[in-house]
Amino acid sequence: MTINVDSNLCSQCGVCSKVCPYGIIDPANEMQLPRVHEGMDAICVSCGQCEAFCPSGALMLVDGSNKAQESVIQKGVISPENLGHFLKSRRSIRTYKQTQVPRTTIESILDIVRYAPSGGNSQLVEWLVIHDPHVVREIAERTIDWHREMANSGNSMFSSYSSLMVDAWDKGNDVICRGAPHMIISHIAEDKPLTISDAIIALTYFEIAAQAFGVGTCWVGAVLLAFQEQPSILEYLNPPKGRIIVFPMLFGYPQHTPQLIPRRNFPHVTWR
Repeated sequence: MTINVDSNLCSQCGVCSKVCPYGIIDPANEMQLPRVHEGMDAICVSCGQCEAFCPSGALMLVDGSNKAQESVIQKGVISPENLGHFLKSRRSIRTYKQTQVPRTTIESILDIVRYAPSGGNSQLVEWLVIHDPHVVREIAERTIDWHREMANSGNSMFSSYSSLMVDAWDKGNDVICRGAPHMIISHIAEDKPLTISDAIIALTYFEIAAQAFGVGTCWVGAVLLAFQEQPSILEYLNPPKGRIIVFPMLFGYPQHTPQLIPRRNFPHVTWR
């Protein structure tokens, strides 16, 4: 990766060199503007730190994109109190309206999620969006069928848990997908297993960003367990080849709106 520097704007402050994670940007001097050290282009991961931290806006990564740069939110625009209340207000949603979330809204959420941090700026997390509510319902039905098998199998690991799930389902309570109209599944490459943490971070970004669009979410471990133990359920979805499913998440418009922030335990902290 190379960088373009506007000589009229560059103040030769050296910030771009200081913030580069790999230390491959030579600072400006009397003879030259800042530049990637010779032979180090391949080491650059295009993280954009040099571009983001340039005080004068003189530097730009050359990546073939013509998209205009966006300014960051400055300190004080969002107060710690407002941000704190926003994050504390996030709730797992288990009752949904059947109104579908438009694809354009989902795309807007994912446009934010793509900025979630990833190791070495790899950006390797990909998504499978189940937008059709009938497919989400089919996943729930196939999952409960597997739980029914486990409940009758005498498998000590799953039988009691599965029995509870089946009993609730048979009483008309969708304890699997909670009647959600949509599901999003993060997945990573089979040959990049260490990026599993990137996928979890990205999903966390998704549930936080979704809240700002009035969309509720819920991590759905019951489906993940079925994916792992009954491959035919996952095969039904036909995910991209060579990928590892990390975690599924339900989403849709909440049927009920939370009014208060519930209590939580105080953090246990060890100081050194």
